[in-house]
Amino acid sequence: MKIFDVIIMGASSEGGKANKEIKRILEILLENYNSFFNSDERLNSDGIRLYKRISYYLYLIDQNNVVNLYKKSFRNPTLENILEFARYFIEDVDDIIKISAFNEIYYDIAFKDVKLNDK
Repeated sequence: MKIFDVIIMGASSEGGKANKEIKRILEILLENYNSFFNSDERLNSDGIRLYKRISYYLYLIDQNNVVNLYKKSFRNPTLENILEFARYFIEDVDDIIKISAFNEIYYDIAFKDVKLNDK
């Protein structure tokens, strides 16, 4: 059994919806890594604002270890802590972050010589 299979439903019938919403928020954060994280791999203010939305759905999930991981990652919002929490909801979390970082690196390499508003 994989970690993310443990959390199928929460304490109420809304638990499944909560899991999907938490997963969606985490995917947005990780797929847009360069928009929501600082250079020191910590959430910036926009990332914290989006990550905070997860707390609205956590009360529907009856898993203390997941809630505790969220609290830990919210107190210290480093990429490492957020990935640890995200692994409970996203199977391929490592692939998402690699693709996000690779796309940004590719973009930087491909367009490094292009100057905008060149007059």
